Amino acid sequence: MKRRIHLPTLEVGRVELSDEQSHYLRDVLRLDVGAEVELFDDAGAVARGVLIPSEGRRVMVEVDMPRIAAQPQWRWTIASAVPKANRADWMIEKLSELGASSYVPLAAGRSVVVPEGQNKMQRWQRLAVEAAKQSRRRGVMVIEPLKTIAQILDQQGDRQVWYLSTELNALPIANAIARLDLGRELLLLIGPEGGWTEEEIALFAAHGLTGVKLTETILRTETAALAAASVVACRGTSGH
Repeated sequence: MKRRIHLPTLEVGRVELSDEQSHYLRDVLRLDVGAEVELFDDAGAVARGVLIPSEGRRVMVEVDMPRIAAQPQWRWTIASAVPKANRADWMIEKLSELGASSYVPLAAGRSVVVPEGQNKMQRWQRLAVEAAKQSRRRGVMVIEPLKTIAQILDQQGDRQVWYLSTELNALPIANAIARLDLGRELLLLIGPEGGWTEEEIALFAAHGLTGVKLTETILRTETAALAAASVVACRGTSGH
């Protein structure tokens, strides 16, 4: 199996890889001139690459004509409160492996962690790239800017929107998944461990959102995100 290398955009011709990528191919994998790699980009295109001679320390690759990979027939996004510490990194990695189109960090009323600045977002995007490389998924999961619930609902558009609920009368996710319209993108909102506020629940009702539940137990944010994402990802591979 060819080693996968990520580039933001693929174009035919010679490309100089980054210091990190060059070190990985040359010093870790010990690939030499003439070795083949598979290149992929953010949009899902793939191409054959061949290592060619280079005068500097960076590795040069000759890129063949990219092939536009078939895009997933169905897109889904997870918007969740941000877990503490490295639990957020783990969640991002696994959502990328499962095939989420994008991840939106959510500033909810009871959020404990509210990431600000670009460092965290850039780290998460790197994790999404590495997970895409490992899982051989098409394209790279997009890390969107931090948003409030009101901002997300204002941008709802034609998307189907669910929110995870602990209410007894919430729709079991198994029932909700059977009713999905795979012709429309799904947005799934996951709250903080303290739960949604009354104001947020009222806002969901005003926008006609569907409350769905996973289990009879209370889950950590990252556990709920991965459990829901696994159900959604399996539905997306089963066809209409």
